[in-house]
Amino acid sequence: MLATLALAAQAQAAPGCASYASELGVMVEALEAVRSRVDYLAPPDDPVAARHRAQLELVERDNASRLGALMAACGWPRSSVEGLEAARRAWLIAQQRSEDLPFQRQVVRQLELAALDGEASVIHLATASDRLAVKEGRPQRYGTQLRQVDSCVWDYYPLEDTARVEARRRRLGLPSLADHKRSINAMIITENCPPPDFSNPNIKR
Repeated sequence: MLATLALAAQAQAAPGCASYASELGVMVEALEAVRSRVDYLAPPDDPVAARHRAQLELVERDNASRLGALMAACGWPRSSVEGLEAARRAWLIAQQRSEDLPFQRQVVRQLELAALDGEASVIHLATASDRLAVKEGRPQRYGTQLRQVDSCVWDYYPLEDTARVEARRRRLGLPSLADHKRSINAMIITENCPPPDFSNPNIKR
């Protein structure tokens, strides 16, 4: 209820919220147009590639700034108002600036408010929350972020109390930590790596 009132107050405070979804569409269109020109395989000293990378950086930064202003005024785009596609676009924009910690804190807070009323993806919330925790050196609440611990095995970044993490994952409909890690390792292990032995005490579940 409190989250609903907060979101409503944000929307009422900014008449521009009516164009939220369309603005997100314009931002993503600009992002994709510039990204399509970036040659990620070009050498660092290629002047054309460098110019395109600089343009992409500028668009990503401008998009994050505008999304931050929209979130401050309107909250996270709500599935029942702006629509699921608007939320998907906001999520795409937010992910481009993972190193901008003040912006990511704002994203997490607005996702929390919207998710309380079922107006945002809980998977997006869990992922954004854990990514921010990893960046800030804190343990994860949901266990969505893994790292490569050797050439053949990926394991979790530090977690909060495992039982609580498992409980949160169950509430979100996510698989157990062990099952999730097993599926991740099964996807990325190459033909030169043996199957992961989860009975090995040196491989944490």
